[in-house]
Amino acid sequence: MEGKRADWFARALAANAPPQAAALPATWDQACDELERAYVAGAGAASVVLAFALAEAAQRKGGESESPEFDLLRERRNRVAHLDARDYPDAATLEDWAQAAVRTALRLAYGAAWR
Repeated sequence: MEGKRADWFARALAANAPPQAAALPATWDQACDELERAYVAGAGAASVVLAFALAEAAQRKGGESESPEFDLLRERRNRVAHLDARDYPDAATLEDWAQAAVRTALRLAYGAAWR
């Protein structure tokens, strides 16, 4: 499964960080590496939390108003971070959320680094 996840992450990175994109700041690059390791290991909740941290840094740097996809990522981060048993997502949902979170974080981070 890790091989499939690693392949998926590489495709997500290629799709959301085009070759002409600027390099990420060093701390963002470290966070992106952590995000990749978490996602590849199958840690869905950790992926959502790490993706939010990266996306939040990008939002702050970009100086733009928050987008609907950022708001959704924050809502999902809150649901996994607060560990409410009534509202905690199942494994399949976490997988979907992790993928969406990775795509959002990469898109926002590389977009903000470009500016």
